[in-house]
Amino acid sequence: MLNKILPQKKLQTKLLVSVFIIVSLTIVSITAVVNFIVKKQFQQTELNRIYYESNALKTRIGQLMYGQNFRSLMIALSNAKTANPAILYFLLTDTKGTILIADNETLIGKHQFFVASQDKKDPLYTNTDRAKGAISPDVFNIYLSRLTTDIRDKESVKAWNREMIFDAIWEISYLGEPMGALRVGFSRQEIKQHLWMLTGVMLGTGFLVLLVTLFMIFWVIRLNMSPLASFVGKLSLLHQDLGGQNLRNNLAGISLEEKETEVEEIRNLKRAFLNIRDLFVSNWDQLENHRRNLEQMVEERTVELNGINEQLTLQVRERKEIESRLLTVQKLEAIGTLAGGIAHEFNNLFMAITGYATLIQKQAEPGHPNIGKAEKIRQLVDTGSQSIQQLLGFARSGKYDPGPLNLNGVLRQNLIIFSRSRKDLEIKTAYCPDLWTIQADRSQMEQVIMNLLLNASEAMPEKGCLQVETQNVVLDKKLVSRGKRVSGRFVLFCIKDEGRGIDKEIIPRIFDPFFTTKHMGVGTGMGLASVFGITDNHGGITTVDSKEGKGSVFCVYLPALASKSK
Repeated sequence: MLNKILPQKKLQTKLLVSVFIIVSLTIVSITAVVNFIVKKQFQQTELNRIYYESNALKTRIGQLMYGQNFRSLMIALSNAKTANPAILYFLLTDTKGTILIADNETLIGKHQFFVASQDKKDPLYTNTDRAKGAISPDVFNIYLSRLTTDIRDKESVKAWNREMIFDAIWEISYLGEPMGALRVGFSRQEIKQHLWMLTGVMLGTGFLVLLVTLFMIFWVIRLNMSPLASFVGKLSLLHQDLGGQNLRNNLAGISLEEKETEVEEIRNLKRAFLNIRDLFVSNWDQLENHRRNLEQMVEERTVELNGINEQLTLQVRERKEIESRLLTVQKLEAIGTLAGGIAHEFNNLFMAITGYATLIQKQAEPGHPNIGKAEKIRQLVDTGSQSIQQLLGFARSGKYDPGPLNLNGVLRQNLIIFSRSRKDLEIKTAYCPDLWTIQADRSQMEQVIMNLLLNASEAMPEKGCLQVETQNVVLDKKLVSRGKRVSGRFVLFCIKDEGRGIDKEIIPRIFDPFFTTKHMGVGTGMGLASVFGITDNHGGITTVDSKEGKGSVFCVYLPALASKSK
């Protein structure tokens, strides 16, 4: 019920208002009970007083009524009314109920007047002498009656219409003979005033006690609630912390000391909060540790996965390179086998053609034109034979006459022959003085060098600079070509030109047999193919690096022998 009366109030206000309501109801209830008890007691005292006053008056009236001395009766009743302000009216009736004497002369001779009794069968007070065996067994009753008109005394109103009064009736007899009845009305104002005064005193005293009680309760509540208010104030500051770490630090910094003046409930609340705080801080620290460890684990795992990913990427790349190289090798082997067969067939044909050209020269007369034509045929056959030799060099898996070889000497001799045909070119050389020795066929190495020199010179048709360089290199799983990684000791020679360069889209195809960018009838497309085939047959690698408009660099890696050249 109090929760409905006091919604959304502070605890302190709820307690004070609750105490005020409870104590107020208690005071009102006690006042009502006390008033009820005092009213009964005071009313009984008042009724007894009325009885004794009426009894004294009735004794004289019985004698006067017997002697029919109405004048004396009127004087006696009037004096009694004057002496007692509580008497509102009096009247005297005979045995038939006719009014003989009344303070209001208009009522004399009538049977009714301005009083209506509430209950004739249940009087408030009754008294009789019959039970005592008296000679005059008179009966006295007091009823609670209501006035039917105002009762005035000169200019003032002594009782208002419908006001409740005490209506006292004596049944009078004299010497055992009924004489009539004396009826006197008494005001209840004195009882009301007494009760109002008593109610005011009790309520005033009660509410004074209530105020003192509320003040004491307020002081006790304030004394006991101040630690709780301080505690709530500290907690209210926590919602301002947006960061989790700040919340944790501020929460851990809250200290709540228990005081002897605090009630046990607040102590228990502080202990419960401290337990929750410690649990929160502990769990927060554990989460932070897990988070840091998780970040470290994720970083380590990421590094590990990146390493694995790099390895997989490298393996995939190597696999693709191996597959590409294998495809190229298979293609070259197939072409080489075909080229070898074709070369042998052409050699047989060239031998027959050379024989017939020789017969024509021998059978022709001196100075005959056929002799010159036959010689031209033999020259063309020699040119074709050279092409066939290149084709055989690409196709043959073995070597002609392998042996220890120093590439510096081979390069010098071929450059001397090449420089005579291209005097417009500037040739720069950088030979390694202690170049390692290789195991190779000299004629095939000369063919490789010459093909590369011719290819460089054709890239520079007018003039330019051609650079030749040799080195000793040690490779460690180095990617030296598109499809191969090698390791070990190698002799490297590079030929660099300043020509127009090679389109990057055709670089993968320049080592294919019969592939050429020259016009029809100008090149056979076997020069770089034979370079690749001869180098590969010697266990080496051929690489190219070219940029359009800036020239090209062809490098040949050949395996070095254990001993160095002297």
